[in-house]
Amino acid sequence: MAKRGETESVQAVKDAMREGKLEYIVVKGGKTEGAYNGYQYRRFDITKRTLPSP
Repeated sequence: MAKRGETESVQAVKDAMREGKLEYIVVKGGKTEGAYNGYQYRRFDITKRTLPSP
């Protein structure tokens, strides 16, 4: 975002992180093609700088 000049967005994300108001989640659809098969929802702790576990 910073490289694209989105300075207000970058600052908003930094502020949210500092205030503990930022939540990052991973949502994936089910693996069945052509039909709804639910979803997987996982939270990700961005402060640990690790990837969400599968």
